[in-house]
This record gives sequence, C-alpha cells and structure tokens, in this order.
Amino acid sequence: MAQAITKEISEQLKSQIGEGKFSDQKYSRITYRLSHSPETLMFDLDDFTPGAVVWPESVEDVQKILQIANEYEIPIDPVGGRTSSADSEGIKGSIAMDFARMNKIIELNEKTMRFTAEAGARVSDCLAYVAKKGYMILEYPTMNKTSMLGSRAAIHGYNKYENRWGSSGMHIKGLEVVLPTGDVLQLGRGTSYPTKSVVGYNLMDLFIGSRGTLGVITKVTERIIKTPPAYHYGIMAFKNYKDGIEAYIDLRNAGAHIGPIWRAKSYNRWLLKQAVEGMMGAKWPDDVEQLTDYHILGEEDVVAATEKHAIDILKAHNGFWRDDLPDSTFVGRMHETMEKYMGMAALGSDRNKDGGLGERIVPYDANIPDGNLVEFYGEALAHWHRMEDPKVYPNLSKRMRVLSPGAPVPTDEGHTKNWALGLASYTPKWNEEARQEYYDWFRKYAEICWKYGGSVTATHGYVPRAIEIEILKKELGDNYYNLMRQIKDVIDPKHIMNPKTKFRF
Repeated sequence: MAQAITKEISEQLKSQIGEGKFSDQKYSRITYRLSHSPETLMFDLDDFTPGAVVWPESVEDVQKILQIANEYEIPIDPVGGRTSSADSEGIKGSIAMDFARMNKIIELNEKTMRFTAEAGARVSDCLAYVAKKGYMILEYPTMNKTSMLGSRAAIHGYNKYENRWGSSGMHIKGLEVVLPTGDVLQLGRGTSYPTKSVVGYNLMDLFIGSRGTLGVITKVTERIIKTPPAYHYGIMAFKNYKDGIEAYIDLRNAGAHIGPIWRAKSYNRWLLKQAVEGMMGAKWPDDVEQLTDYHILGEEDVVAATEKHAIDILKAHNGFWRDDLPDSTFVGRMHETMEKYMGMAALGSDRNKDGGLGERIVPYDANIPDGNLVEFYGEALAHWHRMEDPKVYPNLSKRMRVLSPGAPVPTDEGHTKNWALGLASYTPKWNEEARQEYYDWFRKYAEICWKYGGSVTATHGYVPRAIEIEILKKELGDNYYNLMRQIKDVIDPKHIMNPKTKFRF
C-alpha cells in the first residue's frame, strides 16, 4: 500500500530539487485534481486530490523525484496538458509531476530533419518555431495550445494529419525516458539514436501510448518536413448522414492514392445545430443532416487539381451548399480553435446561474473499419438517443447529454475514428443509480464497437474507471492483458507510475 507523503518526505523532496519546485499546500494540490474526464463529477473530489505537486526543471530533477517516490512507494501522476480524458484526473495522495517548466526547444537539425524539445514544450510553440524556419512538425492535435509534446507521446495522440502522415507514434523518432528507479534511457526504434535500427529491441514503442504507467518521458525528437506551399479547404452539406459519410469515405480513400488530401471529416447536425444556434445565434436548416469537409495540402497545381476531384466526389453523393447555411469557414475554424469551442460545455449549464463545477465534455472515439462505418453510425446514433431517454435511463438522462453522436475522421488507412462527444453535468449530483446506468450504457456502446470490428477508442482512451479492466480484457483478451501486466511488473515492480490507469493498483 502506498505511503502518505509525510513531513519528512516533503522535506526530502524540497532538499533534493529545491523549495520553489515543490508544494504540498491545498491551493496547489486541488488545481491538479480536475481534467475534462467525467470521473471528477461522478465521485467525491477528494478522491482525486494529490498529496503534493512538483515542477521539475531538468531530467536530474525528475530522477531525484522518482527515486524518492520509488523508495517510499508513493504514486507518481505525470501531468501534461490534461486534454485527454483517460485517467487524466488527479490521483489521491500522489505526487503530481507538472512538466510546464521543462519547455525548452533544444534543436532543429536540418541535416537529419529532426526536431527535439523537452516534454513540457507546448505543441503550438513547437509549430510556430519550426514554421519560422520553413518546416512543419507533424504533431498537430486539435488542442495544440494546451497539449505538451511529452504527453502527446505518452497518449500516442491523434493528429489532424493522421490520414497523410500518421498518429504521434508514427513520426516520433526518439525519446528520453526516466524509469521509476531514476535510470535514464535514450530510445530510438531499436537503437539509442533517433532513427530506426535492428541493433536492439524497439523499446521506444513500449512508452508511446503507455500513459505514464512505465516511466516518465522528458524529451521528444520528431521528424520534420518542408512546409507545403498551398492549402485549400472545402465543405458541402447533405440531407442524410449516409450520403455525407459515404462522401467522406470516398474522399479519404481518394487522398490515399492521390496524395494531397490530408484530411476529410463529417459532422452531424446534433453537434452543429447546438454550436451554430448557441454561439452564433443562427438557425440551422431543418433539411441538412450532415456536413463533410476536406483539407488539401501540397504544391499549388496539384492541390488545385485534387480539389476539383474532391468537389466531384462530394457532388456525386448529392452534396450541395446554400446561402442559408452558416459561413462555410465556421466548421474549419472549429478545428483551429477548439479551445474556444470547448465553451460549448457551458451551454445549458447550471454553472451559468449557480456557479459550481459546471460540466465536462467527454470524448468517445471508436475506431471503426471504413466498410462498416455507415452501419455502425446508424446503430450508434440510436444508442446515443437512449442516453437522453428518461424511460431507458431515468437517472443518467438527468446527468449526461449528447453534443455529437460522432464526427467521422480518418485514423490509419481503412479505419475511421468516430469522434463523439457526451456532456456530463455536476447537477444533479451523481448517485449510484446514475453510475450503474452509465456503466450499462457504456457496456452496450462497447458491444456496438466490437460488433462492427472496431475498438472502443482510437485516441482519448476513456473508459469508466469502475469497468476499465473488464472492458480492456474483453477487447484485448486475457493473454494480451496479462502480458501488459507482466511488462508493468518488470519495469515498475512497486506500481508507482500512474497506478490508477489500466491496472487499478
């Protein structure tokens, strides 16, 4: 059992890393219990309050913190931008390790086409830095002003460029990792250099997507490319979701062999109507069910030719645009400024009238084969309606509603992330009946994902913590899950690294 952070341990931490990098004051600790995970609304907030907060400024600081934590078996909660919803809330009694001060950009190497920065560097700062020199990093999350480079590796994050260049793990070329013992590793793909090799095991990929359960990422090296000179955006409307999603599938498949289309996405009116009417004061047309858009990146002549082809695809699926629709750049801007549009969580919230915790947006992002997407979407849509039906879920329907039943967006070739959004409310306060109804709803949602050959999640990793192991074992199988547990036991035998994630120690 983990030891509480005593006065002696606090003094030891302060003496090792410096007083200004440590706090056990309540005002500091409560800052680190919230994320946009709904768990903090469903249970007592004290369940998520860390025992102390540290702000390391170097890899040596991280080593000293981990050595002390490992000796006394105190949980470590690595803190990034906390834009993921999987176990991103605080851990009771833990040391919350915030990387905001480890934010140095170390190198842009034009000879090796590599970019290196510390784990706490904000993605937006990295993007701006390389852009001034005519390059792009391929790490581009929606929440790029909040996300940190190290946490992007730790969650194996989704990128806007995923259909063209892949998710975080595909373009990360090197990591610096500190193990629970304080040992430091330089990891590439089979070597200690930021490249691919067959000299050793590819240990780097163990830490990509590990969510801080195996060690702490302190430095990231990624590949860069020259900035493409042209970018075009387009969008069309559809009268039913089937036409809109089939147009999306043809767009992303066209992009695979043509090259320049780097993103297509489809949006349902469930989200758009709320956003347009709530934030713009405009009326959403009753006969428009779906929007599908595209982004094209590359050389100007190739982009222009590809855009003509994209328009033909959209029109072949009955796509159109009319003057009574909102400004066509509105949806595109949602990609760029999602931090602003997360304000949709305040729509209808009691916080506006009474104060309090307000609401939390909860991402659900099933990863579904393209060939099953239309059938999955129809069944998932019906299941989202049940969440809000008081006859089906009398307690849950008072505490959670739907912002979006899913916006299909490409993941790896042949698969799509159906990025749906729930909205969890603090009022009325969650009771056991509401929690049990939610677990029932989620289990049925998972079964729909598996029925169509998909995964429960492609990005955010959220599963209600009370049923997480149950869901993981059903999707992974016992042998897969047990091997994960064995790896965890070898690398982190005292189970101090983010122990509430995946294994629930």
